Amino acid sequence: MFGWFYKRRQRTHVSVPASDLRWRRAAPIVESTLPRFQNLGSDIGPLGAADTGDRTRVRNAFSPTRPINDVRLFAGRDEVMQSLIRSIEDMNLHLILYGERGIGKTSMLHILTHLARQARYQVVYHSCGEEQTFSDVFRGVAGEIPLLYDNRFGASAEETERGGALADLLPAGNFSPSQLTEAFSHLASTRVLILLDEFDRSPEGSFRRNVAELIKNLSDRSVRVQLVIAGVAGNLAELIEHIPSIRRNIYGVRVPEMTSGEIGQMISIGEGVSGLKFGTAAQDRVALIANGSPYLASLLAQYAGFNALDEGTIDVDERHVGFACGQVAEELRQRLSDKSIAATDRALAAGKGPVLLLLSGLAMRRMGRLDDSALRQHFGSPSFLDVAEDLRANYGLLTEEPLENDRRFTFVEEAVPIYLWTRLTSDDDSLARQLAAESA
Repeated sequence: MFGWFYKRRQRTHVSVPASDLRWRRAAPIVESTLPRFQNLGSDIGPLGAADTGDRTRVRNAFSPTRPINDVRLFAGRDEVMQSLIRSIEDMNLHLILYGERGIGKTSMLHILTHLARQARYQVVYHSCGEEQTFSDVFRGVAGEIPLLYDNRFGASAEETERGGALADLLPAGNFSPSQLTEAFSHLASTRVLILLDEFDRSPEGSFRRNVAELIKNLSDRSVRVQLVIAGVAGNLAELIEHIPSIRRNIYGVRVPEMTSGEIGQMISIGEGVSGLKFGTAAQDRVALIANGSPYLASLLAQYAGFNALDEGTIDVDERHVGFACGQVAEELRQRLSDKSIAATDRALAAGKGPVLLLLSGLAMRRMGRLDDSALRQHFGSPSFLDVAEDLRANYGLLTEEPLENDRRFTFVEEAVPIYLWTRLTSDDDSLARQLAAESA
């Protein structure tokens, strides 16, 4: 085909006067209608000044995909942070933060790091992974603690001047919690916080048993090292094994959902950074649809802000939030498997919207867990078990977890509840208001 086209072009070629070619070269170029990037990747404007575009400010103010690192952007959580600090400095406890994904655990760790370093703690942050061993993780941690703080080495000691670290005192290869405790036991003139984030991703078995043993050893010997562990879990036992042996040494905190007041504070801080102005109705709707999730609140506020800017205004109203809700639902839909998309569409087409809205809202506040004993109050006839069994057997949206004295169901994919919630709440928020009133 292309050969034929080339020959046809050759046969029909005619000469064009040079003056005509000059006219063609001088013809104006039609502006492309393609969408364009709004900001430079270098964050530097044409005159060398920092890029302060409106959309950049909105992204900086509301960053749902990134944890909060700047204490000035951190909203709410005052009571929780106060409890954490008192448990560390007054009671010398080790901390375990747990809760659902997107509830703000990593942001809290970053802010705790900032506050502890202000108080001259040595803070080491580590994000756990599936293939890491106890020795690998804590050799890296010990490598960030200078020998300067070991009372067996002075400031002028050769090892200290060479930039040595506590890792130099550990044996080659694997080592035990007791050997690590011994290396930590000579710390003086500082206190150390070891933050282990995403602990739910760490390998179960020996790794978690060794961490529990380390906590016990550090506490028994009053070593100046404390662990702060954070992970997705419904309770302490899902993160740390052998809880009974270390219960008196730890303080467990389930990170709660954000209140509407805390979400309002988040938006107020974002207004100061972005230059946007959220109306009262817009703030209330963000807090309502967020259902206690800081991730969802930030995502909704970001989209609503962009919608306002696209209309040429900095005033964000309830309509912009309504549009944002639909956009967020579409973004979340793209993260689902084809199987889950087909299942949700079939269930909604069959009129299951009201019950799916209720279950998704409840699941978001219960670590995705739908227990018969806890949810009976929300159902008459059909019962919760009948509804759950229908969604499991006929639509493949729920799966059952075996329990001794109860029946529990969860959605087959973690993202399904938040997708259903945002999609269905954008049309009718009456149930959202009811659930908000119950949780107040």
